[in-house]
Amino acid sequence: MLGKLILLFTVVPIVELYILIQIGNEIGVFNTIMLVFITGVVGAVLAKSEGRQIIGNIKQDMAMGKMPGDELINGLCVLVGGAMLLTPGIFTDVFGFVLVIPFTRMFLIKSIKRKIKSMITEGTVNVYYKDQGGFANKKTSRSPGSSFPGNSENGFGDVKDVDYEEVENSEDK
Repeated sequence: MLGKLILLFTVVPIVELYILIQIGNEIGVFNTIMLVFITGVVGAVLAKSEGRQIIGNIKQDMAMGKMPGDELINGLCVLVGGAMLLTPGIFTDVFGFVLVIPFTRMFLIKSIKRKIKSMITEGTVNVYYKDQGGFANKKTSRSPGSSFPGNSENGFGDVKDVDYEEVENSEDK
């Protein structure tokens, strides 16, 4: 993981610098600086607008008693996208706009959800569970078909699998 981060923080700035130099040679230094400035301002305004809408959606979901899972992923994408848009560069701006614009963000979120689901079904997700004394720092991975950690002492029993179904509340009608 550290190697990937080092690569990310060295290769991306070099690529950004190269792209900016090439654009500067084509359209001029002033125009390149203005391009970076304008994308930063437009990105910040767009991220702020989307962020406020997402916070409103989260509040609405919570008021209805629903867990705002999708909106939390949306919020994370907008946060990361906004930071990328504020970072000078064209490559990061393109990826930042993909994360901030709702239409393009939905494709990325579907991919993220598929990845999380596959991690759960493959058993590569670590499970933290609560014992009698509070939250334990015990970390166990679950393989497909195995039970979650637990016994009668910690109150969970042997849980093999859990499915849930969203049910429409009769009070909402």
